Amino acid sequence: MTSMFKSIPIKKITILYTKCCAYIVVLCWCSLAHAEPIQLGMSTSLSGPNQLLGRAMYLGMNALFKEINQQGGIRGRMINLTVLDDGYEPDSVKMNTMQLIDQHKVIAIVGNAGTPTAAIAAPLANARGVVFYGAFTGADLLRKIPPDPYIFNFRASYRQEMELIVQDILDRGISPYRIALFLQDDTLGQTGFDITKAVLEKSGFKHTDRLLVTHYPRNSLAIQSAIKAMIQATPKPEAIIIVGAYQPAAQFIRFSHRIFPNARFYNLSFSAASLLADALPGIHGRIYMTQVVPPAETGSEEQDFIWREGYLAAQVLVKALQSIPGEITGDSLKQALEALGSVNLEGFGTVTLNPGDHQASDHVWLTHLDKTRQWNSVKTTGENN
Repeated sequence: MTSMFKSIPIKKITILYTKCCAYIVVLCWCSLAHAEPIQLGMSTSLSGPNQLLGRAMYLGMNALFKEINQQGGIRGRMINLTVLDDGYEPDSVKMNTMQLIDQHKVIAIVGNAGTPTAAIAAPLANARGVVFYGAFTGADLLRKIPPDPYIFNFRASYRQEMELIVQDILDRGISPYRIALFLQDDTLGQTGFDITKAVLEKSGFKHTDRLLVTHYPRNSLAIQSAIKAMIQATPKPEAIIIVGAYQPAAQFIRFSHRIFPNARFYNLSFSAASLLADALPGIHGRIYMTQVVPPAETGSEEQDFIWREGYLAAQVLVKALQSIPGEITGDSLKQALEALGSVNLEGFGTVTLNPGDHQASDHVWLTHLDKTRQWNSVKTTGENN
């Protein structure tokens, strides 16, 4: 064998070696180029009254995925996000979820917008071993103890948001008897009522049965009966907690801010800060909203709270994907998310996931709409805030 190589000129050996290396490189490149993409799915509202919520969440998450793909993806595999429109209707989300799992073969469903839709999609994904991650809702139904195996949250819970709202109301000396609620008439609104009741009772208020509770139908602007009930109420409300989408919330505030000149209006993050501010030209000063990401310092697309939530949530998901050493599946992604531990996100703070805690963030900011149409932080909770 040695004598055979001695008879071959060094130059020819060098050329042969170079060609072999080039061939190996080409094979590797072809393998990466033809690697199957990582399939993720999203069922969200792309039509109807809440379409801007779903679009913002999709654009934020997909912006991060595009950045990762431009850098070569996850070990050469591109991230593909398939989005289907559910119009914020539970019937549509069931069909979409099954389509994403059975036809598109997704390993995770991400960024669902809303509590009523998550109530349908999350159990379906969990039962099929598909990760349900980063939904745009803080509802308790996604935060069981112990957690559902395949359900993971990025954002803080509505309960944590409501604790900050109620604390601000009480700190201002407003009596709980002067708190009223304007709620979407579905699981989102019921969640809002349940957590408000629980937080007030935790603070020592024992007469939550005397709270003034009003409703409006989902995907509508039918606010008249709620305003009429508040006008007829005694005593008049001084703090109105709104749990619903931004369009009915804006409609309600437009009509009632003059009727109740001493009332402060508190919104959960689902009301969408940027959209609510745009829908209330000339109205400010007594409008508050909890946020699960901090106010931005720029006037770019990143100013939108929902876009930024999607972008940050996608960062955590990508960190988990990058940590998977072998085959990327729903099971391996679940294990990677549970093994993630504590991670610092620049401009946000520390997030933590482990087998006993499937909610990454506990950060909440209470913001106030000022006359320049900006949301400014007035209170915060959570580590590093």
